[in-house]
Amino acid sequence: MTPSPSQRIGLLALTLALAACQPQVKPDIDDPREPATEVRLKPAPPVVKKVEPVRPAVVAPDPIDTGAEVFDRMTARFSAPICVKGQQNRHWRKRYAGYPENFARQIGQILPLMGYVVEEVERKGLPGEFALLPIVESWYRPDAIGPGGPAGMWQMIASTARNHGILIQPGYDGRLSPIESTDAALSYLVALDTMFDGEWRAMAMGYNAGEYRIVRAFRSSGDRRVSGESHLPRGLSRTTYDYVAKLHALACLFEKPERHGLSLPRDARFVPLVRMNLPDGVQSLDQAAVRMGVDAQSLRKLNPGFRQGRVVAGAPRTVLAPATALASLMSGTAAPEITTLPESPEAERTYVVRSGDSLSRIAARQGVPLARLFAINGLNAKSILRPGQVLRLAP
Repeated sequence: MTPSPSQRIGLLALTLALAACQPQVKPDIDDPREPATEVRLKPAPPVVKKVEPVRPAVVAPDPIDTGAEVFDRMTARFSAPICVKGQQNRHWRKRYAGYPENFARQIGQILPLMGYVVEEVERKGLPGEFALLPIVESWYRPDAIGPGGPAGMWQMIASTARNHGILIQPGYDGRLSPIESTDAALSYLVALDTMFDGEWRAMAMGYNAGEYRIVRAFRSSGDRRVSGESHLPRGLSRTTYDYVAKLHALACLFEKPERHGLSLPRDARFVPLVRMNLPDGVQSLDQAAVRMGVDAQSLRKLNPGFRQGRVVAGAPRTVLAPATALASLMSGTAAPEITTLPESPEAERTYVVRSGDSLSRIAARQGVPLARLFAINGLNAKSILRPGQVLRLAP
């Protein structure tokens, strides 16, 4: 039966009413029949909560003094990929670690300087690979002199050194100072970081060949890719490509030593190095060693910039020295004086010496001024600690 006009109107109204009651169905954006378009959204601004400032506790910095700390803190700053494939990288891994025992022994010998550089690299916010540069350049020899004139463990030529604030004068060559050369080299790398957008391989090439040579290579090739293995960008010397390959190879050896049959000296302990200002009136490193309570030969070896150990007029009066108890006190790296200390039970006012402890380390960890630790225990900078020895931390 054909509905009348009035019935058709009623059916239409009923249909519309029922449709209005149905839930709305969203289109399936993952429908494989219609590929989805990726939409990049700007991240929402972070919600900033007002937090009352908390007064930090007075704690002396804990210096790097074990092989494990050096390796772990350095590799934590490596950039992926670390172990890369390729003939050049295999070649340099074999060259460096073809004799695993010799490689491990050499690393053990440079741990104090390497620990110092790792801390400086951290302070500058640079990639960990740059703590390996002094291995490539000189095996961390502060007195290294290369063919053609580069000097020091960072192997700087005189003109580059002077451009970065290193003093060179009769009786003193700042390129041979681990302090001056490290400051200059890392400041240069910070500038390269800005120029090359943080691409550490381009930065390394710039350090080796000069930044403008790398910029010209990018422009002439029209390609900003960087690879020591693939010789990119085109137009550079083989030495520069090998420079990056060496750093990649070394990074892989430290990241995956077991893969290469290496046993790195992780358990090795050493006395960390600190910057120290020479005492007034001191005219030689031998005099300074006596005043600072450090070995004179070690002080001269660490600071070959002072020719024949003499402190000439106009030369910087800052040296790198082992952080013995007295040296730490003089350098200001010992725990600062605390005017008020909370009362504590008598049992908490003593400390039992453990293997590898030093007076400066105990003072820093226990929050006791080093001078006070000396006084209440009748000790001095040359005192020898023995495991099991009980030290008093308070009068």
